[in-house]
Amino acid sequence: MKNSVLSLKLGALLLLALAIISIPSSAQEEPPVTEFNFGIITTESSDNLSTLWTPFLKDMGEMTGLKINAFFAADYSGIIEAMRFGEVEAAWFSNKSGLEAIRRSNGEVFAKATYPDGAPGYKSVLLVPVDSPYHKLEDILKCDKTINFGMGDPNSTSGTLMPMAYIFAPNGIIPSECFKNVRNATHEANGMAVANNLLDVATNNTTNLKRLGRTQPHILERIRVIWESPLIQTDPIIWRKDVPLEVKQKLFYFFMTYGRRAENPTELQRQREILGELDFGTFLPANDRHLDPIIRLEIIRDMAMARNDYDLTDEERADSLKVLEEKLQKMQAVDDSSFIVPKGIPDYEGQGSRGPQGLNIPWSRIIFTLSVGIIAFGFFLWSSATRGAGPKAPIKDRLFDASVWAIFISALVWAFVAAEIFKAPLLYDNRDRMGEYAGGFLKIDFKDGGLYLHQMSITIQIALWGTFLSVIAAIPLGLLSAHNVAPSWVVFPVRRLMDAFRSINELVIGTMFVVTVGLGPFAGVLALAVHTTGVLSKLFSEAVEAMDPGPVEGVRATGAKSIHEVVWGVIPQVAPLWTSYALYRFESNTRSATILGLIGAGGIGQLLFEQIRSFQYGKTAAILLIIIIAVTLVDFLSQVLRKRLM
Repeated sequence: MKNSVLSLKLGALLLLALAIISIPSSAQEEPPVTEFNFGIITTESSDNLSTLWTPFLKDMGEMTGLKINAFFAADYSGIIEAMRFGEVEAAWFSNKSGLEAIRRSNGEVFAKATYPDGAPGYKSVLLVPVDSPYHKLEDILKCDKTINFGMGDPNSTSGTLMPMAYIFAPNGIIPSECFKNVRNATHEANGMAVANNLLDVATNNTTNLKRLGRTQPHILERIRVIWESPLIQTDPIIWRKDVPLEVKQKLFYFFMTYGRRAENPTELQRQREILGELDFGTFLPANDRHLDPIIRLEIIRDMAMARNDYDLTDEERADSLKVLEEKLQKMQAVDDSSFIVPKGIPDYEGQGSRGPQGLNIPWSRIIFTLSVGIIAFGFFLWSSATRGAGPKAPIKDRLFDASVWAIFISALVWAFVAAEIFKAPLLYDNRDRMGEYAGGFLKIDFKDGGLYLHQMSITIQIALWGTFLSVIAAIPLGLLSAHNVAPSWVVFPVRRLMDAFRSINELVIGTMFVVTVGLGPFAGVLALAVHTTGVLSKLFSEAVEAMDPGPVEGVRATGAKSIHEVVWGVIPQVAPLWTSYALYRFESNTRSATILGLIGAGGIGQLLFEQIRSFQYGKTAAILLIIIIAVTLVDFLSQVLRKRLM
């Protein structure tokens, strides 16, 4: 009887789930008539950027009559790819990332930023701690593998392109081969890392330093500039070429008038204060020629790299330089007077204004969710009633069970919109986009295969030591977490501590250890050890609680002490299962260790994400293939050992 009722409930739940999935998005929440996605490159943490940009984007929505959605990506490539596939219609870019958006994402420059103080641009800088022994550029170019270096995003003008073009390429230096550790991060993160002596040297720019001086002067006092680049022109604002003309007109009018014209002086002052917080003055019209200096800079960088590439023959080097010189000669000098209004944008002097949007309470969604919950509650209460002979279930238990199911189903319905499950059909509709993106991975590039293999071996060694240390710690902690071994007053706090270890992601723990022991693999080892200790302690304790108590009672009957009961009665029973768990976690840690490179904790992760951000999909595919093969071999070895030990 119970099985039939359970089958009925599960069947009903399945039907409800299918009904939820089949609900059109319009039934959940009415889509706005006109939306516009505006992307913002991440020069600092997303929460800071959100705070700074929210007033500006709110005004953009009110002045254009569009619903403006902010898009913050973890790195520059995220904005570029989002624009490429139409998820972002316009964005604020740096010069280098803007150039990539034009090349890859059907982008077009239509405006450029200016600075509040009238400066024509900004500069890339190299930062060191204020008490650093490095005082000039030559001090860091010894390439003795002693320096922890912080680079910017691979698509950052000041964080990567300028240092590569003016420092590393002319000297034939590859940063990853010159320095002890190289970490890619935002300007804000690099500045903070230098101030706290986590990095010896890092790239940054004068705009970010000005902001630090305004918001965190104590941080600025702890860093020192040892190099400045030539002037970099101001940042471009770019939209997709296929944005409807009407939307372009509204957007262009907003950028050309914001902070210049307003209904009254008070409103004008407010707009300028908002721009000042963003380190913007007003905006000027521009076109794609705004990025010509960046193209020339790339050519100069590539020429310097070619001259210092000793893997090339003299003939290959000459041919490469000839091609680059021809490209450089075709580039015309850029003059600010040539930054004209993009073609197809007429003079647009008027635009309807929309008042502030009121609080949008999704009443239809609330009512629909409540209705589904009530129906589900009634159905499960009815289905749990006893029919025919047999004991009747208490009404209290039936009400509780029906409430749990109803809340669960209501939560699914409510989360349908927030989790954007209604976008599932896009997996089929946009399958060509997925194919286009995946196509870049088909040309596998093993040119640097030796480096990838070396870094993969470091990753495996990080996983090995991280797992070993966690096993050593998890054995006593697992025993202290088992109710049939330790008293309750010990079990409770130990279990809560292990919950904390499991709950915190390895990246967060790794960042904490980077602060303590510096960049490098040891921070990764400790991060994996702490997180895995929490996981293994839970698994070990559950194995102990599920063991046969007979052998333990037999040892106890001999008058042995508690420690002897554990050694001779508990561990022999659970050792095979513990071994299996430990080997499984070693497999998992091999995968997890690849991610720790993001925070500078060593291994192949740093190379992986650097190649993805640089759109080097052939090299990315080579790294992924090496990771897959390595994890497969570790899995195979783990299976063999488990069979031998079980």
